[in-house]
Amino acid sequence: MDKQTLEILEYYRIRNLIAGNASSAEGKAFVESKEPSGDKAEIDAAKKLTADWMKTLISPNPVKLTGFNECAPLFQLLNVEGAVLELEQIASLGGFCRSAIQFKTQLQNETNAAQLTVLAEKAAAIPDLSEASAKIFRIIDETGVLRDLPELREIRKSISQIKRDVTALFKSYTSDQSLKDALQSDMPVLRSDRQVLAVKANFRGRIKGIVHEFSQTGQTVYIEPDDIVQKNNALVQEEYRLSLEIRRILRELTASLGEHYGDFVAAHNVMVRLDAAYAAARWGLETHGSFAGDPDGGRALVLKEARHPLLGAKAVPISLSFLPGRRVLIITGPNTGGKTVSLKTVALFAALNQSGFPLPCAEGSILPLFDNIFADIGDEQSMDQSLSTFSGHMKNIAKMTHEATDKTLVLLDELGGGTDPEEGGAIAMAVLDFFIEKNSWVLVTTHHGSLKNYGYTRLQCSNASVEFDETTLAPAYRIIMGVPGESHALEIARRNGLTEEIAEKAENYLTGAQADISALIKGLTAKYEELDELEKKRRSEESALHEKRRSVDLKELRLRQKELELREQGYRKLAAFADESRKKLENLVRVLREGEITKDKTRAVKDFIADLSDSIEEEKSNIEKERESLTLAVTESQKQLELEKKQMLESSGNDGESKSESMKKRLAGFAGSAEETLVPEAFAEGLDVFYKDRRGTLLREQGRGTWVVAFGTLKMTLKQKELVLAPVAKRTASVSLELAPEAVDDGGIKGASFGIVQPSAAFELRLLGMRYEEAMKALEKQIDLAVLQHLKTFSVVHGKGHGILQQGVQNYLKTSPVVESFCFAPAEDGGFGKTYVTLKE
Repeated sequence: MDKQTLEILEYYRIRNLIAGNASSAEGKAFVESKEPSGDKAEIDAAKKLTADWMKTLISPNPVKLTGFNECAPLFQLLNVEGAVLELEQIASLGGFCRSAIQFKTQLQNETNAAQLTVLAEKAAAIPDLSEASAKIFRIIDETGVLRDLPELREIRKSISQIKRDVTALFKSYTSDQSLKDALQSDMPVLRSDRQVLAVKANFRGRIKGIVHEFSQTGQTVYIEPDDIVQKNNALVQEEYRLSLEIRRILRELTASLGEHYGDFVAAHNVMVRLDAAYAAARWGLETHGSFAGDPDGGRALVLKEARHPLLGAKAVPISLSFLPGRRVLIITGPNTGGKTVSLKTVALFAALNQSGFPLPCAEGSILPLFDNIFADIGDEQSMDQSLSTFSGHMKNIAKMTHEATDKTLVLLDELGGGTDPEEGGAIAMAVLDFFIEKNSWVLVTTHHGSLKNYGYTRLQCSNASVEFDETTLAPAYRIIMGVPGESHALEIARRNGLTEEIAEKAENYLTGAQADISALIKGLTAKYEELDELEKKRRSEESALHEKRRSVDLKELRLRQKELELREQGYRKLAAFADESRKKLENLVRVLREGEITKDKTRAVKDFIADLSDSIEEEKSNIEKERESLTLAVTESQKQLELEKKQMLESSGNDGESKSESMKKRLAGFAGSAEETLVPEAFAEGLDVFYKDRRGTLLREQGRGTWVVAFGTLKMTLKQKELVLAPVAKRTASVSLELAPEAVDDGGIKGASFGIVQPSAAFELRLLGMRYEEAMKALEKQIDLAVLQHLKTFSVVHGKGHGILQQGVQNYLKTSPVVESFCFAPAEDGGFGKTYVTLKE
């Protein structure tokens, strides 16, 4: 991409900020060498790797990446025969091995591998460096210090012994009372890397040895005694032998590590890229960033709440988008309003996106890939090249026209400025015509009124403006899409100290047409703000509705859990009761078998039976009380639901549109008959009831308090208190929705009220007791509602009887184009008296 443009956009400055988050010098250098790429596969791979790092860095147990020293030059030495790595270089290789092994080990964890698939793939690509690491750390410890190896131990022991001997000899001299007056100090001193005695010059003959130095005054002579000379010479020899042995060890280690040269290079390539992605992830989390998506057909370039990274906390989020089929965006508005920053932000984000970096913006932003980015921003005046401001701009634009393609992003700040406004406007429009023909992406800022009109007259162009607060007379730094902006030069001039007299005269010089355009733009801006408020209100209502749905779902889940708990509790009670009764019965049987039957034994049996009956009756009584309580609760809930429905329908009349036609459209879904459910007040033949978890129909009253109930083909005689009446559908009359215009005011419908709800498809359609024609209409309506409400399966209860309804249902289903299949129900669920229906997708 164009280097000059990247400099203007401060891309390199941002890139260096990102590089500062790397854990290694080589990772930092890799980030600092990055340039925007046009390879989509490369960009996507970088984004996915960085996204995995961001995911793990915010997790409770993040994957760690340990830093390591520069290693690349060391790998080349491993290939040189006879080369010897120094101890510090060996330590650097050891640190690199440790970092790679640690990262690889963390991603071998099943949880990490499943959640961080890209990082896991990178970890799998790192060769096993455990053998090389073992070789290194056999020679050095974790701090990089040479270990006490067996081959060095003897030499070091000899050196230590010699040093002790030297120390003892020096002590013998310094502690000798006869030499006390001859010595300047009772401690040996270091001269020419050898320990010597500081002797007074007039006593130099008292100690035989080698004179190394004289003091500047000549009063002190530095003498190394003869016996210590021999020891020091032996020490030098041993230390030299030690250095030779250490060098031999390091040479052998270097040669041994050369066997792993390929593994080192492969692991290093992976680790450096991991560190670069790690740096980008840390920067992305620091700036609350996200990744831009790819164009999805309709939307090509969208930025949501984008914040320029160099502005920090002062950045005001901007949002802008290119409409489908339009690649030119003309931004107008006051000075210091944020137009130029908006241009730079879009282009900078495009460059960062094509480097695989996260962007400081909200989720949902979209950016295409550009083959180049050109920018003409700022004052291009040059004294050296004798270029005026206008000439500098024209030179830049000329370069763009030669290199632009349909994948180029062009930024033109204050297009047409710096010269005669009329000619500048003409040049600006001609330049935009050229880029439109090229189908390039163009972002333009301008104060030319002619370009505002140009944006409306070209299908490929869109207008936008930076918002201006009329009350504070200050820019709001927010972009308004679809509306051109005013320059507000007079307001800004007043704010910056221009006298009111001059400002009023300036207003008088404005033409009427210009004033009309300003009024039109103000009206458009006010309309936009009104629509924006309505959109915010709609989103708030949607959020509240979603929250209410979640609450209802949670309540339903809790009810299902409570139902399961009650079933388990009932099962446990039943099991305990049966177990206890069985034990008592077994005891009675055993007693009866032992000896003859007596009155006491007979009484015990009768008492057991009586207790058993009492227990059963007590449990039935408890269940009956619970059933009455639940029935009361259901009734209250239904009343509350009906009240809420009524309130909802009444309120819908107050929030409607202001036109009769639009109100008709809103109420059209309520036309026709509707149903609401009610619980019958008394038992009667033909009503549906629940017995435990089964649903049946009352056939006839057998006696007082007992009923014959049909469950499909099975009939049972049950007590009324064991049955619960099922809710039944209540039909309401059709409602005409023809509204006269005068019946609608700004707030809704005058004097109108509605007590209906929208009909819904039934999971089980019951046709029992209906005539043939009525039943077919009910079936037709059921299928229509099921299709509209996406109910794929339901059942139809038609009974057996003479088979008229059964045959009619079967014939209708055969000819229906929306029915996929149908069949009779199993015997336990109604058999030939019930049909299962499945609709097409």
